[in-house]
Amino acid sequence: MPKKRVKREFLERTDHRLDLSVAGRNLFVSRDKQAQSRSVRRIKLWMRAVLTLVIILGSITAILFAVSYLGPWLQSEMSVGIDSSEPVSSLPSAQPSPVPEYDSMGLPVYSEEICLFLVNKDNPAKKNFTPELAEVSGIQVDARIASALRLLSTAAKEEGLALVFTEGYVSYERQEQRFQAAADKLIQEDGLTTVMAKAEAEAIEPQPGESDFQSGMCVRLAGDPKTFEDSRTYSWLKANMGKYGFIFRYPKYKEDATGVEADPTVIRYVGSASAAAMQQRSLCLEEYITYLNSQ
Repeated sequence: MPKKRVKREFLERTDHRLDLSVAGRNLFVSRDKQAQSRSVRRIKLWMRAVLTLVIILGSITAILFAVSYLGPWLQSEMSVGIDSSEPVSSLPSAQPSPVPEYDSMGLPVYSEEICLFLVNKDNPAKKNFTPELAEVSGIQVDARIASALRLLSTAAKEEGLALVFTEGYVSYERQEQRFQAAADKLIQEDGLTTVMAKAEAEAIEPQPGESDFQSGMCVRLAGDPKTFEDSRTYSWLKANMGKYGFIFRYPKYKEDATGVEADPTVIRYVGSASAAAMQQRSLCLEEYITYLNSQ
């Protein structure tokens, strides 16, 4: 009995033979090689895509930079070129800044409008008035008198005296609180009515807007007003502070003119020239301004 021929089954080959050689011989490429080749192709495609994206973003950034910065710069350069073509005589000439004047002490000299700026009952300051301030020895004063106050303090220190400042610029709101406190004290201690207490308090604490401390030109020294005139500090100030532009703001026997009780601990900047004139004539600030207006 003839044997049946068993057909051999062959597995389908998945490997490829590529005719890559010059002689046309088939070269076998394994599955691993094919996978590696596909991976390399994918990586190259991703790299190309990323590089293309980077180039696009760089181009957009360059365009935005050119529009935002180079455009205005070129426009300004063109305008400068156009302006420079005009005759020189048509361009405005620069005005030289005024040279400040200084006195023998090396301090700036200000006009009487600044030095004699007055705040009192007859010349009240507005609620929102505030000078440009600077700090000196823990207090605030008008910035224009800061250098004079520092020199005064240094000169006193060289003589063995320590000038301790307890008060400088006082705001409208702060003066309002102080005035009310003085009136309340008179009501409680002396039994005065509100109207009478406020009238009496004005000699101790001016009404808000009527205190010269709001000008920033006044400072108060540490010491008892009742005994300060007997101190060496008072004697030195009386003999020397005029050179630095300061006077006693509320001197004795001038209450009718100032409207405030005498207080030798309060000094005020008026400038060296005015200080010398006031000392020579024994005038307080109000009297000196009246004297100038009569000339």
